[in-house]
Amino acid sequence: MFEKTQTAPALRPPSKEAILKQADGFRDLARRARRLMETMSDEGDRRRLTRYGEELDESAARLERAAVGAKTG
Repeated sequence: MFEKTQTAPALRPPSKEAILKQADGFRDLARRARRLMETMSDEGDRRRLTRYGEELDESAARLERAAVGAKTG
């Protein structure tokens, strides 16, 4: 007769550990970008990698601030 409508499953917010793990991954990518930048000869590529590393560090910092209010586990 009437079909049940499916509701979206409730999504749990990410845990503090998951957020910090993602931030750590961003920091690792930023370190890699800085190391790679040292090997580049083209100034444009060096600036681009520097900017990319800075953006990754900023994203990691935002995640670390978000982790302060996140639940453990």
